[in-house]
Amino acid sequence: MYIIENNLEVVEYENLLLPISIKIRELIQYKNKRALCHWHDDIEIIKILSGSMNFYINGEIFRLIKDDILIVNSKQIHYGYEYNHDDCKFICLMVNPSVLKINKAMYQEYVIPIIENNGLLAWCLKNNEGKQLDRILFALIDWQEKSCRAKEWRLLSLVYDLWYQIYNLIDNDKNLNLIKDDTSDDVNIFKQMVIFIYQNYKKAIILQDIAKSGNVGKSKCYELFKRYVNKTPNDFVNLYRLEKSKILLKNEDLSITEVALECGFNSGSYYAELFKKYNGCTPRNFRKYKK
Repeated sequence: MYIIENNLEVVEYENLLLPISIKIRELIQYKNKRALCHWHDDIEIIKILSGSMNFYINGEIFRLIKDDILIVNSKQIHYGYEYNHDDCKFICLMVNPSVLKINKAMYQEYVIPIIENNGLLAWCLKNNEGKQLDRILFALIDWQEKSCRAKEWRLLSLVYDLWYQIYNLIDNDKNLNLIKDDTSDDVNIFKQMVIFIYQNYKKAIILQDIAKSGNVGKSKCYELFKRYVNKTPNDFVNLYRLEKSKILLKNEDLSITEVALECGFNSGSYYAELFKKYNGCTPRNFRKYKK
């Protein structure tokens, strides 16, 4: 679930002392093997351990296979989803840029030019180009699982080593497979419309409202949603409402109809119909299963 604050997703970190997160995930953990579209301040690094998946970034689609590493720049719209019904096991590392701010001059010299480069979406390492990053990613996982005191210093040193490797890959390898963005205006318009939905999903929302929030016409609004998430604006609204409803279903003091109305649906029956369509079970059965 993506919580928006100041127009960005709020990432939940395992360690309260250090804003990084590293986990081994499987695509099958996501409904229909597809994550929701989102963006955040954090640099996100994906390492494919087995299988394959498609990864979407601001309208560009990358196919990732075993041993590929994808580094997604800060504030880019992205999500992963299945390729050819394949499952995928991968490492997901999130690093908040604030971790790299210990030395202000170095941050200005070596971090800002990358994370604030609106034309640089991501960079992809294939054919074992990321061996040094492999070493660091697995060391981060190992240290994250340790219970020793002051392990944060070791984690921090590994993150700095990681950024050194990333910076040099970008700075030195002129053949690096960079994904560049030539549609930043459209991306920003799309983000504004998504933020409007996240902030107003409890209310009645029509296409005209969504388009107005991005200062575009209805046809442009429809086009941007199809381009960036391959969904209509109305489908996107309903899917977000369904995801939010799953949180409320954990509260058994609320009836199914109350959950539906709280999430912006105009009736319990329509909510139940949509919920079953997208989740394969009724809200009532979902509640029982999640007890």
